[in-house]
Amino acid sequence: MSAALHAVPDPHPHPGQVDADLIGAAVHFPREGSESLRGPAPDDLAAHVQRFGPRPSALGSAGPALVETVESIALTGRGGAHFPAAIKWRGVIAAGGGGTVIANGSEGEPLAAKDAALLQLRPHLVLDGLVSAAEAVGSFDLVVWLHEGAQATYRAVVQAIDERRAAGLVEPRIRVLTGPARYLTGESSAVVRALNGGPTLPELTRVLPVISGVNGRPTLLHNAETLARVGIAARTGPTGYRPTSLLTVVTGGQRTVVEVEPSVTFGDVVAQIGPYAVAGTPQAMLLGGYGGSWVSWSDAAGLAVDQPALKAAGLSLGAAVVAPIPSNTCGLVETARIAQYLADSGARQCGPCLFGLRSVAELVWALADCDVGRSELKRLDRFMGEIAGRGACAHPDGALRMVASALDVFADDVRAHRKGRCVTGRTLKVIPVPEVRT
Repeated sequence: MSAALHAVPDPHPHPGQVDADLIGAAVHFPREGSESLRGPAPDDLAAHVQRFGPRPSALGSAGPALVETVESIALTGRGGAHFPAAIKWRGVIAAGGGGTVIANGSEGEPLAAKDAALLQLRPHLVLDGLVSAAEAVGSFDLVVWLHEGAQATYRAVVQAIDERRAAGLVEPRIRVLTGPARYLTGESSAVVRALNGGPTLPELTRVLPVISGVNGRPTLLHNAETLARVGIAARTGPTGYRPTSLLTVVTGGQRTVVEVEPSVTFGDVVAQIGPYAVAGTPQAMLLGGYGGSWVSWSDAAGLAVDQPALKAAGLSLGAAVVAPIPSNTCGLVETARIAQYLADSGARQCGPCLFGLRSVAELVWALADCDVGRSELKRLDRFMGEIAGRGACAHPDGALRMVASALDVFADDVRAHRKGRCVTGRTLKVIPVPEVRT
């Protein structure tokens, strides 16, 4: 791997030195599934402590200091929303503290694999962050939330918890719980609802979990990567923390999780992931996952992998998925496949999700099949306008964002498809789209 990507440090730091990397080397996954094919060796507890050092306590006065560190490094949630983590922590504390702290490793985005990489290779780093966050907000109820189908991740987490218990670490009991292997299982209100004994579906009426979550108590929920970064920051403080990003790059029939510096561009990432790079120059990439945005490659290649810079450009890392497609692939067909998956994966608790997304997916498929006229495009535009902002959760808006960006980026294809032809060819199934299990 080129040095333009994140350099892999000495795996055994000198005494007093903290390894500030999460994974360092690339981790490879199949097109679908959550078990890694190859990557760095997993850390057991002894290797973890040798690599990162012992976890500093966040009890007493160290708790507020850790909150300040989280705020100082501008840590945001890495599950997709990129909400400032310190605001959540302060919200829980203001609501009385205690309650539940959840490490969300369910990774509902099917293309993503960064949480699986962390929990399989660096599980103790995530658990350190979970325990430190719990100490800082005064919680004694700790949960790791996973998909039922993530068996390799489940085994790694359970083994790590057993190691910590056998080593006599003084920390609260950590429970490992699972939800259905479907798209919305990792949605924050769905997690809280499930832990309260309800269905694993988003809440229709929203009360912030930091105020009233599991069992009506303040609840702090973070993505696994976010907590791994807490585990690093608790050791380095603001001055030693490095704001890298974990990306899942979908190319060459595999998904590759890489760690990159904020100065690295998407062009660097795609070109330098070795034999799994896209053949030739991509025409566009899907950024952020199924609910993200299409970006033309001419615009994307020079963009830095930096959330603040992307936000200024009207984009977001979202779930940190990068899925480039080659020039001989029809972006409208790929969009239709994803739109259909999102329509089939909704909670079906509101009209926009139950009826709206289905109608949008049907019209996008008609466009992909070169069977659409001006009136159908107007109807698609009208449906999207009627659905936007009206869903019970953010799921419909994510689907609409992806479709709207496709209509813009693939505008030439839209015009060609209206005339009954496809200018790019119809290489199908470039982006993995799983079947929806009902």
